[in-house]
Amino acid sequence: MATIRLYTTPTCSYCRDAKAWLDERSCEYDALDITSDVRILREWRALTGGEGVPALAHGNDLVIGFSPERYEQLLECCEHTSHVDAARLEKELGEAPEG
Repeated sequence: MATIRLYTTPTCSYCRDAKAWLDERSCEYDALDITSDVRILREWRALTGGEGVPALAHGNDLVIGFSPERYEQLLECCEHTSHVDAARLEKELGEAPEG
């Protein structure tokens, strides 16, 4: 499991651009389609407040939208931050009421 998580939707052109940008740099990441799994959707909502895709997450760092400059900054600091603890987040979301 990669420590970088990219939340996307299938019809989002910026999501495709973000994936291509990460792939060009041989970045290891998990591409997560928020329309395919309610747990992923809840995780995305908890991280972004439902603000948009693509959303690139690593630890406490989050970039909403596709911005090569901001993605580059995030990648540069990845070695200094923790990863998204999906299990902890899923547990917390499982205890939250449906919304």
